[in-house]
Amino acid sequence: MSHRRRAQALGGLAIAVCVSAPALAHAATTSATEPIAADGTMPRPKPYIAVEAQGLAVTQLLPHGYFGGDAAVALGREGFMVRIGAQAVGGRPFAFAQGRIGNALGVFTLDGCGAKTVYKHRVRMCVGGQAGAMTHRWIGFDRPGRSATPYVAGTLRGDYHVAVSRRIGVLLGVGVSVPVIGPEFHGRDAAGVEVPIQFPGPVTGMLTLGMTFRLR
Repeated sequence: MSHRRRAQALGGLAIAVCVSAPALAHAATTSATEPIAADGTMPRPKPYIAVEAQGLAVTQLLPHGYFGGDAAVALGREGFMVRIGAQAVGGRPFAFAQGRIGNALGVFTLDGCGAKTVYKHRVRMCVGGQAGAMTHRWIGFDRPGRSATPYVAGTLRGDYHVAVSRRIGVLLGVGVSVPVIGPEFHGRDAAGVEVPIQFPGPVTGMLTLGMTFRLR
């Protein structure tokens, strides 16, 4: 009888260990990754401040692709941040009527971003807008048009970040913008026929690649 009771006790202990082991492992992992304060409350998320510098390619803005740079400062928490920056792009002139038009775009950007970080990898989605001006260089026109035009667009972008070190990371992003205010070009060919109006496409595409440097 004593052997039977001992076997039952050992069996119950084994079951208890098997049931409690996953819970203990989870608690250990939680305590290692999310330390709890002395009063039992979870600590506040860490502040996040980083500088971002990226190369930028834009399509569907005008007939040719445009290339330039994007620089920004991201402020907030690791899970949510505000991104404040600027972009500048330019491209080769495109043919229009009897001449060509060269353009360059400069805008300020403002985005609200939500992010999820796992180990060294982070995925971020941002919604915001950009505002600035597009300058125009009229080549071969007797009566050139205006030299600059206001530009405003809404933006949606996403990026992937991988940390190379505690402060430095590589950033790859894609996005779209929807121009609300932009240039319009009117002209007539040599026969006096009006040339179709050209302006930024209804949706433009963006591709970025660069580095981040975390300050905090």
